[in-house]
This record gives sequence, structure tokens and C-alpha cells, in this order.
Amino acid sequence: MTGPARPTDESPAEASGGDPTARRPDGDAPHYDVFISYSQHLDRDVATVFQRGMENFGRPWYRPVRLRVFRDMTHLAASPDLQGDIERALARSRWLVVMASPLAAASPWVRAEIDWWVANKPGTRVLLAWTDGQLEWDREAQDFDWSRTDALPREQMRKLLAVAPGCPRWVDLRWLRAQIDERGSVPVNDPRLLADVAEFVAPVQGRSKADLIGHHLRLRRQRNRLVAATILVLTALLVTATALGLTADRQRDIATERQLAATSRQLVAEAASIQDARPDLARQLLVEAYRLSHTEQAVGALLGSGSLPRVLHTGPTSGALAFGPRGRLLAAADDGGVTLFDTATGRAVSTLDGPRRFTRSVAFAADGRMLAEGDNTGRIRLWDVSDATAPRLLGSVRPVGDAQHVAFAGTAPLLVVDTGTQSVLLDVRDPDRPRITGGSPSAESALGFGAAAHPEGHLVATGVGDDRVRLMRLSPSGKLSSLHTFAAPSATLDFSPSGHLLATSGEEGVVELWDVADPRHPVLRTTLNNPSPSLFPVLAFAADGRTLATGADDGTIQLWDLSDPLRPQQGDRLTGHTRSPDALAFSPDGRILASSAADGPPRADDANLRETTVRLWNVAGPHGSSAQASLPAGQLSGQPFAPDGRTVVTGRPGALWQVGGVPEPRRLATLPAFNRGGQSFSFSPDGRTLATGHPLGFWDVSDPSHPRRRDGPREVEAPQNVVYGPDGTLLAAATPLGPVRLWDVRDPDRPRALGTLSGSGAGPSSYIGGVPVAFAADRDLVAAVRKDGGAVHLWDISRPDKPVRTGAITLRNAGAGALTTSTDGRTLFVGDAQGTVTSWDITDPRRPRSVGASQRHSGKLTHLAAHPTRDMLAGVDEYGAIRLWDVGDPAAPREVALLADGGSHDTTGLAFSPDGGLIAVSTMSSTRLWHTDVDTILQRLCAESPRITESQWKQYLPDRPYDPPCA
Repeated sequence: MTGPARPTDESPAEASGGDPTARRPDGDAPHYDVFISYSQHLDRDVATVFQRGMENFGRPWYRPVRLRVFRDMTHLAASPDLQGDIERALARSRWLVVMASPLAAASPWVRAEIDWWVANKPGTRVLLAWTDGQLEWDREAQDFDWSRTDALPREQMRKLLAVAPGCPRWVDLRWLRAQIDERGSVPVNDPRLLADVAEFVAPVQGRSKADLIGHHLRLRRQRNRLVAATILVLTALLVTATALGLTADRQRDIATERQLAATSRQLVAEAASIQDARPDLARQLLVEAYRLSHTEQAVGALLGSGSLPRVLHTGPTSGALAFGPRGRLLAAADDGGVTLFDTATGRAVSTLDGPRRFTRSVAFAADGRMLAEGDNTGRIRLWDVSDATAPRLLGSVRPVGDAQHVAFAGTAPLLVVDTGTQSVLLDVRDPDRPRITGGSPSAESALGFGAAAHPEGHLVATGVGDDRVRLMRLSPSGKLSSLHTFAAPSATLDFSPSGHLLATSGEEGVVELWDVADPRHPVLRTTLNNPSPSLFPVLAFAADGRTLATGADDGTIQLWDLSDPLRPQQGDRLTGHTRSPDALAFSPDGRILASSAADGPPRADDANLRETTVRLWNVAGPHGSSAQASLPAGQLSGQPFAPDGRTVVTGRPGALWQVGGVPEPRRLATLPAFNRGGQSFSFSPDGRTLATGHPLGFWDVSDPSHPRRRDGPREVEAPQNVVYGPDGTLLAAATPLGPVRLWDVRDPDRPRALGTLSGSGAGPSSYIGGVPVAFAADRDLVAAVRKDGGAVHLWDISRPDKPVRTGAITLRNAGAGALTTSTDGRTLFVGDAQGTVTSWDITDPRRPRSVGASQRHSGKLTHLAAHPTRDMLAGVDEYGAIRLWDVGDPAAPREVALLADGGSHDTTGLAFSPDGGLIAVSTMSSTRLWHTDVDTILQRLCAESPRITESQWKQYLPDRPYDPPCA
């Protein structure tokens, strides 16, 4: 600040900067109602609050200030004449308010302001605000008692009293300064502040204090009402705007969701159209379809994606294939050697190194520890593949000019090598030094033909030209002797696993099946005419001997059902190869069919030739399958899984299997069967006990690897099916001829028979594994099929020794075939003989109510199962069709997926694992497993296919930025 200044601890006017109008010409200078004189050091904050209180007192919020109050801090600007500015402000003020305190009394500025006022203004317009120190009035002397008063300057006050005698009125504001010192501020609507400010405003405006306060309170109430109304209106407007905004956002979200759903469905359709030709890209499209929107089409496609063949890439030409005995290892030959693949992951494990050659054939020994390969120079190499990641060359020999076929003679240490014109036997007991032990008669033709070794190793079949096949006996010492030569196509030969059938193929795609049980007198059983023409079709038998695969020139693979060799049936046609398959091979368990063809990308060294691709197809007999795993055992109950979902029990044969945490299912233990047709085993909810029917019994499976039969009932009926109640204390047992009986199984060693559900039971036409009873979750309620299948009865089992029938569901013109309940026990699903699934609301079991139905199956529904954590239902009909429904709305079940499984007609069980991650479907002899956990499926699809390229992305998703789903 420039110009003269008074000391900081005394001067209330030293801090300039405020109202610029203070420097206006006199004619335009503002006038003030009140001038505040105070000690800036002590009463700056009090003066600020006091000024604001006077200016706003009795003023509507929408009007300008009614009282103009001068205070140096808000009205003075920088000036070379501070004293003059203050005197001019005093001259334009109507009232002087002195804030009395010892520091103000000692301040020369306060004294000068009082002196100027006494000299130039009426002394009756001076008001006192007591903020500190002492004030005492002496009535007799009509003066302040200066012996005790220190808050006012004595000389100036005597001058004031001289011109305005009488006791001045002052207002005690010491409380205000104390509260500011303590709390830092005082609310503007503080009642005490309003009352004290009114003491000053009343004389200034010439009105009574009561009138002023009343007017101020009325204005405040009006303001409050106006504020409340404004807030209400603004709130309403905000709510409306928010609602409109949310509605708009929701509409945009709905539009976006619909667009994403439409794109998702389109990708599913695109994936279906290319799944044969480009299965890897189809996998990527399915993953992206689900990422865009979880439509039922995307979910269904994911659940059925196991049917997509996996594609392995090898070198050019050849394409000979061989599975290891355990099925995890696949050898694929090409003109650069042999590559070993892990069939579980599809990854190359190792490559058999050696001099560059054209490998024509490969074969595994029976124990899987040795691999033989033959090349176009006639060289035979023997490899130790005990450790598939590090194969080791054992020995080699060159017995022929061109090793077109190699095969081990069963379990004997003999290797059959065929050139197409001659067969040679090698003794491989010492694989480091293989030696020739014998051979077939001299060549009869210069053309190349097929060869095959009998599974038991005592018979060899070779083509000898002019469409003739020769059968030769193989002696243990490795000598070949001719048994019989007969006319038959001879381009490709293969024995069935039993050795009783020999399949031969030749020109025009003709395949003949010969009964060679008596090799001296082979009998033609039937001829298969391939739907697609083929010059020399390749073929292969599955391990069950009931399935045959044949290749065609158009790249298709035909599966055949040879359950009846006299009347073979066509199965599925597998499409995808664009050239004729060079080789076919089934895995030992028959679940995977491998095929090879030279239909890959062009070779780097010769664009006219193509690389070889190997496809791995999931199959179930003569049909394609989408199952991810299989067990060589069947007949599941309705509760075949342990609570952790890692163990499953089969009834034919009785066995415990580990299906979680291992690459492939493995047998943990065998359970003795007491019935040739198998048994029904059910896990208790705690997983420590197995209940079995036919006959009724119990097993302790606390250690699944060492099950122990419990003591139990010895002379009771033999129930066909058993099912535990939710808490594991009750067991429902359905007998073939009698009613369903309830058992108290809290002590499995001493089960106690309770009541029966009269009129219920598994009828004569019931399917094996179909459970005619279903517990309604944790409710004391159970549903049971009437024995004739014409109705479903609902039973109150709050007293299981005396169950009471509370309601009934009548099925008109369609008998009940399967039952299950939702996870909350309030919806009952009934499958009937017409293939219809009906949803029933059984919240009130006395009055069950039909709420919805779906008729997608073409035959009688034999099994139903509800997903334990999702609104999903699975059903199987008498033709083996497996369908999944979304039952989030029981009134409108929507089909999600049809799982490919070959349509087995002998389905014996259906169940979800307790965590819902697996679904199991069994026949009399096998069990197939599907993953239903979407995350697991997505991980598998990404692992099985290369990332979608940017050009592929632009082709199918041109409007979206490149963002590969498996990045």
C-alpha cells in the first residue's frame, strides 16, 4: 500500500483494496448509512460479520443491499491520501458505529474518526459495539467511570458527551468475538446475531426493533418456502431429465445389445457354413460370437463345438498315420520323416530325425514303446518312443526296395513289411539288429497293392494284382505260407479288431467285407458302394469292429455301421478335406478318427504341390460326436457324480472313474457286480457313500481308490434305481414291479425301511437308468410316476414313514417317461412319450399348474436332468437325441443345443456334475462327457485354433476394429 499508513496493530483502515467508487469525484461519490470505526488488529473478523449482518438484515435475496456500510477493508483502494479518503467517507456516512475495545481506545485512527465526527456530524448518531475490555457508566456523574472503563478513548468520549449528553446505549458483542475465536465463524441466521444487529439497524432506519425482526423473519420464511419450492421443481426437473436420460441410455443400450446379438447370430451362422472347410476359423468366430453377445445360438454352438475337427499341419506328401496303443500319441508321416502329435493338445511333441526321405508307412508296437517307419528306399527304422519328447533310433535295415506298408504282427516281435508286390518278415526282438526271417512268394505284378496283418498276428493279407487277395499264415518263427488266394479288390486291406472280417477296396470305390474266420475258405458278406466315387479308397476299422471308415476322391469320409455285417448301414459323412484322403486311422478307444490329405497350403519349394493336413474327428461309432471325453463303461444313475464333480461311477461294469484334474479319464477302482445286466450306483450328497440297486447295498467310498462294501440289508427287494434325498438321510428305491420305497440311510450299515409311495414305480416299459422319482430340492416333497405312466403324483414326506399324496398331474394320451425338478424345487419338468417336456409349477403341491411346454424330441423322453446352478435342462429321447433347453422362463423353454452323439438307441443315464461343469450321457457300454462350463470351452477353442488374422476379421466384421478374441 502506498501513501501514509497507520500501524497494523491499530489501524482498521490500512488495508486498502475494495470499492473502486471510493475514488469517484465528489459528485458521484457513494453515500453510506453506517461507518464502522474499529481496531483492525482485534476486531477485523467481528467487523466483517457485523457488516454482513447489517447489509443483509431485512433484505430479500433478490434485491440489492438496503444498508450501505462503510468498512475500510471493503471500500478503500490504494491512495496517496488515506486520511483524506477516510474523512470523505465519514462525511458521506449517516451513522458512526464505534467498536469499543482497549485496542480501539488506544488507536489514533479511531480517535481521529471520533474527533472528526464530533466536529462535523451530530453526536446523537454515534452507536457503540462493545467487543472487549471494560465499560462502566457513572449515573451520578453522567459520564463513564474512567477508573474502570478502558474500551473507549476518554478525551474523545467527553467531547461526544458534551455535544450529546446522556448515557449512550451500547450493545455487548463480546460473545461474538469469543465465538469467532473459538469456532472460526458464526452463521448469518444465528438468532443472537440477528437480535444484536437489529439493535443497530433500528435507529439507522428509524423503526422499532420488534418490527424489524418480524419483517426479517417473514422474509426468511418466504425465502425458505421459495427455496423449497425451487428445490422441488428442480428435483422434479432433474428426476424427469434423469428418467429421460436413462430411458434414452437404455434405448441406446437395447439397440446396441440387439445389434451385438444380431452380429453374434450372424457369426454363428457363418461358423456353421465354414466349419467343415475351415474349422479353425469357425472356432475363432464362435469365440467372438459369444464375446459379443451370450445368445442362445452362441451358447448352443459352443456346447456342440466338440464336433469340429482339429487340424494338424505336417510336411508334404505321404500322410501315413498310426495311433499309439493308449491313443494319446499320433504318428504322421511325410516326405521329411515322422512327426509325433499329442492328440489331447494337438501339438507336435517331437520329430523323428534322420536323413531326408519319403516316409511311406508307420506302425506302433503293441506296447507302444517302439515305432517302425518305412521309406521309399525300402529302409526300415526302429525307434524307441518310450519318451515321446525324445525318440531314440534303435536300428535300421533295408530288406526291400520300397516299404509301402509296415505292421506289427499282434504282440509277437515280428514286423510285416510289404512293397506292394512282396511281403517280408523282420524279427525285432533285438531292435538294434533287426533281421529278415521270411517272406512271401516272388512278385506277381509290378503294381503296388495293400497289405494287412491280423490283430492276433497269425495271418497276413496282401494284394497280388489283378484284383486278387492272398491270405498267408504267419508262424511264430516268422515264416509265411500261402493259405488261399481269392478275387477281391486289393488296393487297400484292413482286418477288423476281432480278425473275423477283412475289408478290401479297389477301383470305383467298391469296398467288400470278407468273413475270414476260416482263412482257407473266405466268404463275401457284403459289398459297400461308396456314395462318392474313388479310384483307390482308403479304409480303417474302429476298435469296436462295428464301425468302418472309407475315403473318397472328393475328400469325404463315409462312416459305416457294421453291427450287422450282412446289412451295413451308412452313418455320417465327414466333409472338409478338399482332396482324396491318403490315410485313415482310429484311436484305440474309437473316439477319434484321424485322416490325412494333401490339401494344405502350397509347398514352398513347389507351388504345384500341397502340404499335408491331418484332421482329428470326434466320433461315436458311425456318427460324428461333440463329446469331449468318453469312458469304456456305461449305465449311469441319476446321481453318478461325487460332490466335487471329479469322480463318476458307472454301473456296467461297476467302476469309479476320475474325470477331473486329469488329461484323460482313468479308472480308480472296480465295483463287483451282482447282476449281469449291470447295476445302478448313486453317490450320497456328502460323497462318502455309494448306494446301489439290484440288489440294494452300500459302499464306503471315502477313499475312491479303495471302496469298501458296507454291511447292509441282505433279504430285501432288488430296486432297479436308487436316488438320494437332498440331505442324504433319505433314499428312494424304485423296484421293477413294486412301488417306490423310502429308506432311512443315516446309518448306511443299518438302513431302515420307511413308507412306500403306493401306486408308483418303474413300469415294464421304463428305460434303464430312468428314475421314476424326483425330490423337490430341500422341500418335504417328492414327485413319483404312477406305475402305468399316466400320471405323476406329488407326495408330502414330512413324515417319511407315512407319506401323504397331496396332488396329481394327469398326462392325457402320453405316459410320463422322465422327471426332474428345478434347483429351488418349485418347478417340475415332465418328459412324456410324445417327446414333450412340460413345466409344472408345484409351489402349491395341492394344485400343480402347467406353465409351459416344448416339443422338440421325436420320440419318448427317457431321461431328464436339471443343471444345478443355471436355468438349463437336458433331455434324451429313445433315439438318443440329446437336447439342452434354457428354462429361465419355465413358461417358454427354449432349445439351446442339440449335442451330436451318434443317436444311440440304448441310452441308460443322464446327469450333470454337481458344479454343472460336465454333462454325462451313458449307454449300456460307454459314457460320454461334455463340458458345459463356457469358460472351459472358450479356452479349448482358443487353444485348438490359431488367432484370427486381420484380413479374416475384416471379412466377417468389417465395421468393428480388429480385436482378436483369443489375443
